[in-house]
Amino acid sequence: MGQGSGWHAETIPYGKSEIDVRIPARNYLATLTPHYQPGLPDTQAAIQEALAHPVGTPRLCDIARGKRSAVIVVNDVTRPTATDKLVPPLLDELRAAGLARENIFFLVATGTHRDNMREEMERMLGKEVLDEYRVLNHHCQDEAATVKLGATREGIPVVINRLFCEAEVKILTGTIGPHHGAGFSGGRKSVLPGLASLATLKQHHGFHMRSPRPAMGWVEGNRFHEAALEAARMAQVDFIMNTVQNDRKEITHIAAGDLDQAWQGGVRASREIFEVRVPAPAEIVITSPGAFPKDIDLWQAQKAMSSAELMVTEGGTVILAAECRDGVGAQGFYDWMAAASRPQDVIERFIREGFSIGASKAWQFSRCLTRAELIVVTQNLDDRTLEKMFAKRADTVEQAIGMALGRHGSSARILLLRNGSDMIPRFDS
Repeated sequence: MGQGSGWHAETIPYGKSEIDVRIPARNYLATLTPHYQPGLPDTQAAIQEALAHPVGTPRLCDIARGKRSAVIVVNDVTRPTATDKLVPPLLDELRAAGLARENIFFLVATGTHRDNMREEMERMLGKEVLDEYRVLNHHCQDEAATVKLGATREGIPVVINRLFCEAEVKILTGTIGPHHGAGFSGGRKSVLPGLASLATLKQHHGFHMRSPRPAMGWVEGNRFHEAALEAARMAQVDFIMNTVQNDRKEITHIAAGDLDQAWQGGVRASREIFEVRVPAPAEIVITSPGAFPKDIDLWQAQKAMSSAELMVTEGGTVILAAECRDGVGAQGFYDWMAAASRPQDVIERFIREGFSIGASKAWQFSRCLTRAELIVVTQNLDDRTLEKMFAKRADTVEQAIGMALGRHGSSARILLLRNGSDMIPRFDS
């Protein structure tokens, strides 16, 4: 980064590389980036230490001793989790407890996402694990593959993957980072939404469970989080192993043990990285999801709009730089947007009809659009598609800045978010 010739120069994550950004110096307010915490010097040693001294539970091999079956839940391809580093030590613990290979299996916590393909699973788990163990995708719409465990205190039906519920040892893996609905990812989210039925998701992801603004970093009193934790407890999770990663995808913390206690330690570690001070709201906010797979499609990239939504002034412009190599993402997302005449129609329809695949994403997308104009910097979505979604397209960030300054004038302030999907903004005022 640097200043020169009237420009402030930066690079931001985009796909599997970075792109250059030049912002007029007179408009530049600040670049917000996570606080750097170095990766663990020896990740494998840290994993072994966490397994040897879990938080709030006995050691996993002691939990599993005498049991007949075990399931390890893993994130799908859209989540940047170091699954391949976590799985071998977990398998060692289970084998040390006497569990046979044929009685251990994996479930991919797809939620409402598509199935993960074999080549994707191989990248996630490694070829040896994929060849030797059963690895199954969860299907939220397959009612026969789920079982009802009861209901939460708020009346949400807890209908969860049957194979998961029938396993005698239940292990969750994942990553803990800021989340626009649940406050933070990881922990209980592997069960709800990861392994939940569509009937459960319809209730849990409905408007009445949502914060009216992005819930980045908000846990205490967050009904969305609390219901997911209650559901995961009803499913009787035995053990979690989650990582915290910095913005370079280096592992900085291992959370192992109890569903909530170990996760809360990871939340504290994540806050130290991703809670950032914001000098002031800005008329123009440039945001990047933080590279692949966080910008694999517009569905995932939308998460970078949530932090920007909290930082942009009313009527401002959000510039989303996202590769979107897989296009929009789930078809329902586009269908909801394209069926509306304005973003407010989407919000009102979501309140009226509730959750369906694509509906809550369309609501989150539209919530930002009612506050600010959106320009998407991408080569993989065409102008017509984005117009139907009430957004504009630009080839470069500089082109998008020019478009935004044309709206707001030459004195407009510009904020740049390098890892917008993970930012927890805290204003100086």
